[in-house]
Amino acid sequence: MNVEDLLALKAKVEAAISSRVDRERKRLTESLRRLDSISVEAPSVARHGKANGKTKRRTLTVKYRNPANAKETWAGRGNRPRWLVAALKGGKKKLSDFEVGGRPGR
Repeated sequence: MNVEDLLALKAKVEAAISSRVDRERKRLTESLRRLDSISVEAPSVARHGKANGKTKRRTLTVKYRNPANAKETWAGRGNRPRWLVAALKGGKKKLSDFEVGGRPGR
């Protein structure tokens, strides 16, 4: 193929792409117009929470407590807190030693 043929082919491809983009844009615009015309009542409460975006979180029960500082607790979810990791490395042998109302030495 010579340069003129390649330029002609390029022009045809660009025209085809342009027309396809225009058709798709018209189709999507019509779909949006139809969706806007449908009057559906939106639910006042979202599926996973309240309508204002704030969700109510429940408080988990404490399962483990730091004997050195009673304010430091852990519910047993997520990563272990630093105080617990340090205490386990520092000589305490079992996680059950930190259980709240637990049975020490279990």
